[in-house]
Amino acid sequence: MKPEAIQIIRDEHLAISAVLYSLRYLVKEMRRGAAPNFAVLRAILDYIVSYPDRWHHPKEDKYLFAAVRHRTREADGLIARLEREHALGYPMVDELKKQLVAFQGGDSEARDAFFAAADRYAELEWEHLRTEEDVFLPIAERVLDAEQWAQIAAAFRENDNPLFGIKPREEAEALYQRILKLAPAPIGFGSNA
Repeated sequence: MKPEAIQIIRDEHLAISAVLYSLRYLVKEMRRGAAPNFAVLRAILDYIVSYPDRWHHPKEDKYLFAAVRHRTREADGLIARLEREHALGYPMVDELKKQLVAFQGGDSEARDAFFAAADRYAELEWEHLRTEEDVFLPIAERVLDAEQWAQIAAAFRENDNPLFGIKPREEAEALYQRILKLAPAPIGFGSNA
């Protein structure tokens, strides 16, 4: 039986992938002439900053990667690469946000710059997620014991930080539902207009 933490991580990857798909879909449609939906684009970028960059990646770094690093040196290069990619994500999203503001403000060059940056970010993230699932998680599954997996699962299951009243899963779910509400079909429930 697979450790619970692996399913939690894969579920989180699936949610992140769905948001990335929404971003790529909207960019593709705008390239074809669809009107920009700035509200849903902002919601997508807010989700990416709020959940993957603030909660998911730091837990992978602190718990999953550290546990594997403690058990074997075999994944050191791979872990270093994955951590670099985590570090690249936030500045890329910050740049996307700036380009989106310029695009919405009518900057003629920002539209294409936003599209290109969105494509680069989505590709980086999808490749990153595939590498974690196809290459890294099998190593982790082989070298970690039940106690380590339980600690990792507990970290990923954590919903609240009572000191600050932070509820990352609730926040991520609210942002995800906002994306679905704002996004047109087929990616959401909003109107196609």
